[in-house]
Amino acid sequence: MIAGVLAFGCGGSKAGDGDATTGATTSGVPATDPAVTTPSDTVAATPVGADPLVAGAKVYASKCALCHGPGGKGDGPASKGLNPKPRDHTDKSYMSTLSDEALLHSIREGKGTMPAWGKVLKPEELSAVAMFVRSLSK
Repeated sequence: MIAGVLAFGCGGSKAGDGDATTGATTSGVPATDPAVTTPSDTVAATPVGADPLVAGAKVYASKCALCHGPGGKGDGPASKGLNPKPRDHTDKSYMSTLSDEALLHSIREGKGTMPAWGKVLKPEELSAVAMFVRSLSK
């Protein structure tokens, strides 16, 4: 069961281990690592008229909700077979401790059983998902 969840789980990408110490910002503040994608690079690449938050919600629904749940509470159907359980993105006290850079890094590189999405999603999609995840705890 767990192997199936990991293979199919969070959208079917390969899981990767990452630390949540670097990444890119979704707030418009430049990241400390110049090699990291920033919103000025990614959001500008979003098609004219496209709302990055709406785009992020669509990607989240298709790639993240299976584990994190449709509302981001970490209670998706695949979460039952995972240890540790997926992060609750609505937990304001925890999410406020995560920098935008760390959040985007976790999405891009994966963490624990969470797959790395950096080679699956376009940079503007990664940024949009990070923006959407951030909005869940506001």
